[in-house]
Parts: sequence; C-alpha cells; structure tokens
Amino acid sequence: MKEQSMYEETTIAAIATAPGEGGIGIIRLSGVSASEIADKIFHTGKIKTFKDAVPRMMYFGHVTDGEKRIDEGLAVYMKAPHSYTGEDVVEIQIHGSAEALRETLALALRSGAVPAMRGEFTKRAFLNGRLDLAQAEAVMDIISAKGEAALTQAESHLSGALSGFVHGVMEELKDLITKLEVTIDYPEEDLEDLTMEETGDALEKIDKSLSALLKRSEEGRVIREGLRTAIIGRPNAGKSSLLNALLQEERAIVTDVPGTTRDTIEEAVHISGVSLLLMDTPGLINPAGLRETDNKVEQIGIERARASMEKADLILAVIDGSSPLDEEDKEILHSLVGKKAIVILNKYDLTPEVKAEDIWEIAGHVPVVSLSARYGSGMDELREELRKITEKQDTDAGRIPFLTNLRHVELVRKALDNVLRARASVREGLQADFIVIDLTEAWKTMGEITGDTMDDELIHSIFSRFCVGK
Repeated sequence: MKEQSMYEETTIAAIATAPGEGGIGIIRLSGVSASEIADKIFHTGKIKTFKDAVPRMMYFGHVTDGEKRIDEGLAVYMKAPHSYTGEDVVEIQIHGSAEALRETLALALRSGAVPAMRGEFTKRAFLNGRLDLAQAEAVMDIISAKGEAALTQAESHLSGALSGFVHGVMEELKDLITKLEVTIDYPEEDLEDLTMEETGDALEKIDKSLSALLKRSEEGRVIREGLRTAIIGRPNAGKSSLLNALLQEERAIVTDVPGTTRDTIEEAVHISGVSLLLMDTPGLINPAGLRETDNKVEQIGIERARASMEKADLILAVIDGSSPLDEEDKEILHSLVGKKAIVILNKYDLTPEVKAEDIWEIAGHVPVVSLSARYGSGMDELREELRKITEKQDTDAGRIPFLTNLRHVELVRKALDNVLRARASVREGLQADFIVIDLTEAWKTMGEITGDTMDDELIHSIFSRFCVGK
C-alpha cells in the first residue's frame, strides 16, 4: 500500500506530553531512522549509538545542539517490532520546560525527522498490526476517560474485549455465507432446506447478540460521558447550594432572593467512578413542569431547564424541608413518577416540616435524603445514594462489552439491520443469493469497527481526531 511505504521511509517526531509546565516532558521518535536521529541530538557516555543500546533500558545523557546544551535527561530505545508503533522508537525524557521541549523537537526535525500528524503514532501501530481500529480508538478513550468506570471500559477495549466480540460475529457470518454459497454453487446436492434451517437458527443467535449489545449502548454512553443529572426544585429551595456542596466550591450564586439562577449551570463531579454532569436549573413551578415568566432572559433560562430535564438520566429534586409541601412542590414530585430520581429534603438545619412518608405518598418510593446543603450536613448520605445508582455501571465496566463510541453504535445498528433483512428473507423462503448479499454487507460493516474492511480515507479521518503525540 502506498501509504505504508511512505511510513517505511519517514521518521516522525512529536512532543508526547501535554502542553504546559511539568516535571517531565517527552519527545517521541518513531521510524527507520529513529536511532540515527537520536544519536545526533542526545549524547550519553554509556553507548556510542542507540543501535548498541539495550532495548528498554534508560540511559542518562544530554540533549545538545552543537556546543549548546539544551537539557539533561533520560532516553530509551525500543527496537522494532517490540514497540508501540511496531517501528524503531526512541523516547527522550527531559524536564517539562515548554522551551526545552520545543528546542529538542526542532533539533530532531532538523536532524531528519518530520512532524507527526494527529494520531500518527497510533495510526502506525494500527497499520503495523500492533492494534486494530477498535483498540486504537480505545487509546483516546483512556486519555479522555472521565471516571474510573470509563477508564476500566476503555482498558477493556484496548485489551481486545470488543474486538473479540466483533471477530466472533464476523466468523459466524462468514460461516453462514460459506454454507449458503455451497447451495448456490451446487444446487443439485439438494442441501438448501438443511442450510436454511441452520441459517435461521444462527441468524436468530446473532440478532440477539447484536441487539443486546445495542441495548447496552446507553449504559456505555453514561460510562463514557457521565450521568446527565438535572437539579430541579422551586425557587429558593437550595438547588445552587446543593450544586456548590457537591462540587465543594462556590460555582453558583446563592442568595435568599428567589429566581437568582437564570441559566442552566453544568458541572461535572465523580461519584463511585462514574461522572455526574450536574445541571442546576432555574426554579420550577407550574403543573406543566416549568413556571411562566414575562422576563425574556428568565424565559430562555427556563426553556433550557426544560431541555435539561428531558435529556436527564437522573433527577435530583430539591424540596425545602423546613416548610410544608405546597402545590408547586407536589407538582414537582408528581413529575418524578417513573423516573430515576432522588428527593432531597434541604434546610434540615431548621425545624423539619416534611417527612419521607410525605414524599412517597406523591412520588412513589424514591430515595429521600435529608440534608443541609448550606452547612454540608447529610452530604455523605446523598453521595451514598448516588453511589448505589452508579455502582451498576462501575461493576459492569470491563466485565461485558459496552458500546461507548458513537461510530461503533451506528455500525452495529447497520449490521443488525442487514441481519434482520436476512432473517426476513429466510422466513419468506427467498433464494440464497439474496440472503448472502445482506450477510456479506453485515460482515463488512462489523469489520469497519476493527478496521478489517475499511478504506484508507476513512481510517485517516478517524486518526485525524486524535491528539498530536499519540
């Protein structure tokens, strides 16, 4: 392949650590000339050339540009194919000075390296067979993981759990295609009835497997993006105080004036390994779920609050527990029926006027937590209730395959559509040729998840979304 031959002739270089000051910064070289370029810019008294280095052993030395010493640090040589990219790789670790890193990278480029493009190190790992495409995408999922569950699931994908599932389905489809093609090529053998019965049973199994994976895709979204959590309640119930208490910082303005919050505030907090995307909304009042107002700015905020409620995975309903339930509170509680929610009886530093039994009579048996958001008492009990809600994602992450990538979700859905069409063809007694067409398309579509059936343009598009240096 033309693109692969280009990689065999070039050596790429990039800063592999995040921008900003830090204790350590890394410049990564990968390609056929990695060791020769490293010899020109990094000097150590232990070896004359990195070709003589013991692979994976760290060597102390200095980055120098002629007589100018840029920095001191360590370097390690990883010989192909036993490296991340499958090529010769040298990593130079110096102090995390932005200027020292820039000078070292510039020196590497002047010595024969070319700048790495976005995701090019991982792309080379893919092209050299070190990773498949699903595993390569898991690398970026690890980097961007928002919680323990997301990290665990990404590590599972990197280890090949999803790829194994995909290859298993592809093998089942390939086996069916082979059997059906036998009936097409040798119709005189009268094998069609037996093969069709086997095909129907096998397709039912694949249908159930793909359908179950798709059903888990919503949990996969929660693991990757976090649980969208709307904080609702009537004005001055203490929603912003609760947000600040969960975040342990003054993010929202808190006053005794009702309606202070005019816009939806979104922040993230981690509970039991799962990220909660907290959305503090303007006060809710009317039976339709949101109060009316003539103030245009406030109305915009309320419309955004309505949208937040509709897309929320979890609702935290804040009730002022220091005063009896009024009609506004009751309407809010009615709206929780059938939804994943926790009711918070706030202001329990004052004389309580509402009990859990009062809540259950209206909203059903939802979890109820009494606390004082202003003073922080009762927050441990709320975090425990949140932990119970998130523990399923935390437990399942890494144990069974989840679809956390939208590209994978769409491909599995497309493959399932092909399988369903093939099942319909079997039931209708159509010729094997029609079934093979749908099964072949399903096989190709599943292969796009791992990169087995993708073209270069699509692969380039995926890796272009990666960060430079990875």
